[in-house]
Amino acid sequence: LARPDCLPAIQECRVLFDKVYAPKGAIDPHQELAEDPMDDVFDGIIYSRASTHVGNSQILFYPDRDRSLTPVPASIIYIYGTTTGEMSFTVQRHLPLDIHNRTIDPFSMYPDFPAKLYSTNLQSSLEKVKVWVVGHFAWWAVSDSHAVILSLSRD
Repeated sequence: LARPDCLPAIQECRVLFDKVYAPKGAIDPHQELAEDPMDDVFDGIIYSRASTHVGNSQILFYPDRDRSLTPVPASIIYIYGTTTGEMSFTVQRHLPLDIHNRTIDPFSMYPDFPAKLYSTNLQSSLEKVKVWVVGHFAWWAVSDSHAVILSLSRD
């Protein structure tokens, strides 16, 4: 279904498959899928689903719309748009470091450098995110279980 040479009639089936086989809570039936579910531009930034383009699916967002919290990294699973032009995402967060392994984030000593060490694993649950996205991030796996995440925000 994600191949560029896939017939438009078959691509329309993707919406049905996503509704039937997506994990519970992943789809809000009151919102429509964005016109082009592969890529969307919002405020001059291109966003994509992880299944289409991993780099454009990596975002930092404020949890619970609270800008006093540190933005958290996530991967976009679905992109939704409404008839009013609003856009929202269904995402999976990157897991924080496992405190039981006693892994120390070497970047924590540099508060002005926008990098942080996270787990390479994603949460199993999905979360809905609206316009409180900070921007994209770069991701570098430094081991099988750890990745450096660097904010690419313009701010």
